[in-house]
Amino acid sequence: GYTDDVQSDSVELTITVPASLADPGAADRARVLLVLDAVRSEKMTWRAAASALSIAPDRLLDLARLHGVPVLRYESIDLNDDLSTLAKLERGRA
Repeated sequence: GYTDDVQSDSVELTITVPASLADPGAADRARVLLVLDAVRSEKMTWRAAASALSIAPDRLLDLARLHGVPVLRYESIDLNDDLSTLAKLERGRA
């Protein structure tokens, strides 16, 4: 399920990475990528993710796009609904 109250239930992680990746912004990037992965895998809502990163939701969407995380989910049921709506609209024009 989703985790919405991240701030009160957080842990500090220590990770080992190649020295070439350990620049001053590495920890922040790792944190952003972990949170975006949680959103992508539906373990966290967009709202909870923005809260966890202490950023505005629109900034989170920008970060997601930058890192290739889809910001919209369009599933087969959505396509079926859209095709049904399109058919109704077409019938209305006839």
